[in-house]
Amino acid sequence: MTSSSRISIAIVGGGIGGLCLAIGLLPKENLDVSIYETAPKFTEVGAGVSLAPNSQRALALISPAAEQAFLRHATASLSPEFQNIWFDFRNGKSGEKYGEVLSKVENETGQRSVHRAKFLDELVKLIPEKIAHFGKRLVHINKHPVSAFGLYELVFADGTTATADCIIGADGVHSSVRKHLLGETHPAATAVFTGTIVYRSLVPMDVARGAIGEFAENSYMWCGEGGAVLTYPIDDGETMNVVATRDGKRSWDGPPYTKSVNKETVRKDFVGWGEIPGKVIELLQKPTMWAILDHFPAPYYYAGNIAMMGDAAHATSPFQGAGAGQAIEDALVLSTLFQQVTTQGQIKPALAAYDRVRRLRTQKVVATSRDTLNLFCFNDGYVNGDEQRWKETWEGRMDWLWGIDLLKQNEEALNAYANFIEKQSSSPKGML
Repeated sequence: MTSSSRISIAIVGGGIGGLCLAIGLLPKENLDVSIYETAPKFTEVGAGVSLAPNSQRALALISPAAEQAFLRHATASLSPEFQNIWFDFRNGKSGEKYGEVLSKVENETGQRSVHRAKFLDELVKLIPEKIAHFGKRLVHINKHPVSAFGLYELVFADGTTATADCIIGADGVHSSVRKHLLGETHPAATAVFTGTIVYRSLVPMDVARGAIGEFAENSYMWCGEGGAVLTYPIDDGETMNVVATRDGKRSWDGPPYTKSVNKETVRKDFVGWGEIPGKVIELLQKPTMWAILDHFPAPYYYAGNIAMMGDAAHATSPFQGAGAGQAIEDALVLSTLFQQVTTQGQIKPALAAYDRVRRLRTQKVVATSRDTLNLFCFNDGYVNGDEQRWKETWEGRMDWLWGIDLLKQNEEALNAYANFIEKQSSSPKGML
């Protein structure tokens, strides 16, 4: 293989999505992959991250080793009867309906989660050290004047530069690559505050178990007008992860988009809730409050040989537990397409195919996640916490998300790629 056939790919961002993409690309011998990460080391913000059945299947298709990186520290609900339960939904407000089982939503893997940092540490082991570059905050992208050294020049805040034939932005909700692609003033270029806040905390399992018994050991969500309190085990069952949310009627002066709060702040938001969610609030240790952001739909995910993926492309609220999983699906499709890429001229058709098969699905995730919060908070305008309507609404609601045929999606991407290649070759100027 000659040096002229090599293709350089710069992945901007070293979170879960960026690392999964790198793992998927590394086996292709003609690809030179580099990761540029703002932080001084690979790091993830947050505690537990859940991967649904589709996400776990996508990991396995990217690399069995990547799947094992998740499974090595994945924690399910502790009771055998909960192994296929995503959440046991209960009415959480005090009153005659308190504790009423709204539904138990099941899937093939149940609620399976991992501590973000531990998962990332396992993924990092699959990445050659030489491809990772830290302290690299992207500030600008230039079209490189000498294409032999890469089509693009990346300019970093520390004054250094790098070149690449292709740039993939995996740089999160505040993505620089997104702003470059859409333009700084585009209404979808910057993440927006949804009006929703969540409180997060971790509680040692022995403490949680002593206070609320088996409710600490399994995945429960206590729903009520204006909010929800959810808990599930992480850290091999040693810790209970707590997320308490209030619906979209807040204001936020940010950044920053997280801040420490005292327990009294959380208490005031959950006055009138029942025994178990009330005890959960009392268990909170050093709670933090997070502003929930998402993106307005981008009209495209690529331009030229630059694309965005994961939260950079479709940041979503967390109410379907689908954000990290969609980044992994993105990585699967991109790595599948780049198995076909042998020349610089084939990069743009690959990115166009990625955009074709991924944009509508991921933007549906963002929209339906907002809708799901309304269900949790009994203010969707129809269900409003009614037990029968709740069951009817949740029957099959998540099938489109969890049950996707990933091999078929890959096939659709490859077919789109072939069509774009043909279109490009038949165009007088090689345009798509």
